[in-house]
Amino acid sequence: AAALAQPLGRTDVDLDSRRPTVRGGESALGNFIADSMRAAMAADAAILNGGGIRGDRLYPAGTALTRRDVLTELPFGNRLVKLRLPGAALRAALENGLSQVAELAGRYPQLSGISLRYDPAAPPGSRLQAVNVGDRPLRDDAVYTLAVSDYLAGGGDGYAALAQGELLVDPAAGPLLANVVAAALEEQGSIAPRIEGRALRSP
Repeated sequence: AAALAQPLGRTDVDLDSRRPTVRGGESALGNFIADSMRAAMAADAAILNGGGIRGDRLYPAGTALTRRDVLTELPFGNRLVKLRLPGAALRAALENGLSQVAELAGRYPQLSGISLRYDPAAPPGSRLQAVNVGDRPLRDDAVYTLAVSDYLAGGGDGYAALAQGELLVDPAAGPLLANVVAAALEEQGSIAPRIEGRALRSP
């Protein structure tokens, strides 16, 4: 109990892990977690399903974040994997993530290394209007590396397209997601993630 209560770091901004926030759009907490995933796996990009964030609470600016907080937000014991996959498969995975936005489905993608614009009123599977990986447009014939949880890599939340990827780091070798986020928080000491326009809705 004492170890779980030990502060790892502090948030200098309000963080919101409530269900509508993490399943309905880009979130600051989702950005921090996805960035931690991408950095830990040295990947071009990372995708986190919003339904994997479970705390359903607000953290006011100035809150000390503990290991218990991290485990409350990420309770499933998922491990990270690293995939190499074609751009067409990455595009299909993103379309899946955006396919049930109105229903606040858990598949909604929290992103790192990817920025996109989409039309939530378009038919599912045809919602993407523009996608960049890094600062360049996604190319279907290019190859990218992606950090995801073992759950998504196995097709969870409809991410069957990820099965087209080659495992570079499998679940046996990959770190626990919660440990990656805890380590990033401890290393940085204080965090101030923000909404950056990683997933923009067309008006």
